[in-house]
Amino acid sequence: VTLDFRMSTTCLYSDIVLPTATWYEKNDLNTSDMHPFIHPLSTAVDPAWQAKSDWEIYKGFAKAVSEVSVGHLGVEKDVVLTPIMHDTPGEMAQPYGVRDWKKGECELIPGKTAPQVTVVERDYPNLYKRFTALGPLMDKAGNGGKGIGWNTQTEVGQLGDLNGRVKEEGVTQGMPRIVTDIDAAEVVMMLAPETNGHVACKAWEALGKQTGRDHVHLALHREDEKIRFRDIQAQPRKIISSPTWSGLESEKVSYNAGYTNVHEYIPWRTLTGRQQFYQDHPWMRDFGEGFVSYRPPVHLKTLHEVEGKKPNGNKEIALNFITPHQKWGIHSTYSDNLMMLTLNRGG
Repeated sequence: VTLDFRMSTTCLYSDIVLPTATWYEKNDLNTSDMHPFIHPLSTAVDPAWQAKSDWEIYKGFAKAVSEVSVGHLGVEKDVVLTPIMHDTPGEMAQPYGVRDWKKGECELIPGKTAPQVTVVERDYPNLYKRFTALGPLMDKAGNGGKGIGWNTQTEVGQLGDLNGRVKEEGVTQGMPRIVTDIDAAEVVMMLAPETNGHVACKAWEALGKQTGRDHVHLALHREDEKIRFRDIQAQPRKIISSPTWSGLESEKVSYNAGYTNVHEYIPWRTLTGRQQFYQDHPWMRDFGEGFVSYRPPVHLKTLHEVEGKKPNGNKEIALNFITPHQKWGIHSTYSDNLMMLTLNRGG
């Protein structure tokens, strides 16, 4: 099953293709690491025919599952594997290479030689209610990312005032509503440090507890800013400096990755906390790529001396790998037309 507004290669191989809204047919958020602004996708016209926005399609799935699960599925417990995460003590679990317990190289220990084993509770009859409301953990546990966390009770209360609260009885009663796509956008912007100055200050304060330094000054001058969806509909707004990224949003300094690491003395996100050049991954060492090294282009004439010397039963072919990054190409969804493919990949 594929959800796409283009008949992409994935769609051609799919059993079911769900038509979704394209540009100017939905409300959504958009940003890029190529500029410091956050801007909206706004609905100018309704989606054509039976197409719906991504939000409405997933909301429809949630509602259908809630309806058909009654009498068949209730509150079920599911066992899932969760990865050993970056920015946690778990990433120190496999020094000197990764050993495979399936091959008998080591004992299976969740969180050390294998992924974490987590029990997840799934409330199928209430899936729709939970999809269209903010969950209770944001109020109890708070928010965070990349190894730091902060309290969000104030923002949860403000979201309830902004989006309204669920009035119907049930598991989500009293929680902030997330019924429309704009509701969902408001949730993101209220909770993200990049669009809420108060949250940004709390995030920098949380990082300061780990570094032992004061970083709040990086966002303090914008602490009172709260960017709303209607604000970016009027004009794109500059995001607020956040510890989620290593650059600084400033009128005096150009955005540059690693700026806060250098000038705020924040450790790099490596095991040593320092800039790292040596990669000790076994497969990289096998290729002789433990250190970054210059590789000149292969002179094709040198291949003639080895062609056909060690046949393995297969036809010898010469491959030229080109890996263009679309970030540096045309900023358009429709980049897979013949002209762009010819320019970018050789047609």
